[in-house]
Amino acid sequence: MIGSKHEKTVGRCSAVSGQSQRAFTLIELLVAMFLLAILGSAGFQMLFQITATRDRIEQQSTRLSELQRTFYWMAEDITQIADRPVRSAVDSTLPPLQLNLQGETLFEFTRAGWTNPAADVSPVRSNLQRVGYSLDDDKLIRLYWYHLDPVEEEPTRRRQLLSGVESLSMRFLDRAGEWSESWPPTSSDTEEPGLPLAIEFTLELDDYGDVTRVFALPG
Repeated sequence: MIGSKHEKTVGRCSAVSGQSQRAFTLIELLVAMFLLAILGSAGFQMLFQITATRDRIEQQSTRLSELQRTFYWMAEDITQIADRPVRSAVDSTLPPLQLNLQGETLFEFTRAGWTNPAADVSPVRSNLQRVGYSLDDDKLIRLYWYHLDPVEEEPTRRRQLLSGVESLSMRFLDRAGEWSESWPPTSSDTEEPGLPLAIEFTLELDDYGDVTRVFALPG
């Protein structure tokens, strides 16, 4: 009797175990795979968005670094403009600061504070420097001449500061407190108007639109 009862109990357990093993049907497996596919797709979309956001942040950081470098060089140059005319390569007198409506450079000027850390090994030169800014397609270029009174028209060095520049316009604040679109001013009654009090730069960028900065000149 005891053996018979034990066999019946084992039989019931086997039956229940068999029913448990047959609980995962094809429909249940399909549902599980569908849920996994949804979770995987959501995870991929999240990863894609994170990567795209990181790329945009890196691009914005690079762009802001470009702008900061450009304004740094502008501030370094403009705040040290010196009232010193130069002789061009064709033996004509150029004013300390001039806006070019034509030609390679947009504007040129003489600046001070050009240090020469390798003075002992480099050729002797002045601490004054002739600098120009130009637009090459959509790139803002800073250029300079090694000699203050150059023997060649071509600049000695060129450096790209900023890309994506559609236009660059300038205004000059004269000693009377009036803004002028050109320098030397065309309406000046004096032969040597000197230097303006400040220069306003407006850069039209393809991503940020108009960006305006005003720099005061020394003195």
